[in-house]
Amino acid sequence: MNKKAFIVDDDPNILELFRHILEKENLEVFTALDGNDAIKKIPEAKPDIIILDLMLPKQGGFEVLKSLQQNENTETIPVIIVTGKFRDGTTYDFVKSQPNVKDFFSKPINPSVFALSVKKILGGYDV
Repeated sequence: MNKKAFIVDDDPNILELFRHILEKENLEVFTALDGNDAIKKIPEAKPDIIILDLMLPKQGGFEVLKSLQQNENTETIPVIIVTGKFRDGTTYDFVKSQPNVKDFFSKPINPSVFALSVKKILGGYDV
């Protein structure tokens, strides 16, 4: 059975790029374009990893992350944060200090490095 990834990004082009990378790695992919949709869909999808943009409409990435941490069904799912608007070292340190955040990427991403990070976090899977 394939592992599942959930991508949350409001840019359809970025969403499709991540989808392509992850499907190429044999992951089943679920998506949401905003924070509210993500909070509704993630518990149903039961993903093994979440790719979360920080800058989202309706509820931002920080709010989604906090919501995931407060739900016993999603609190331990590893999260990779991606952002097109890198704030500063303090923001980076705060985000990386969250217990379920396993990696942090600034856009544009390097697809190979991103795929390797996903593999490492998931502990390897059939390719």
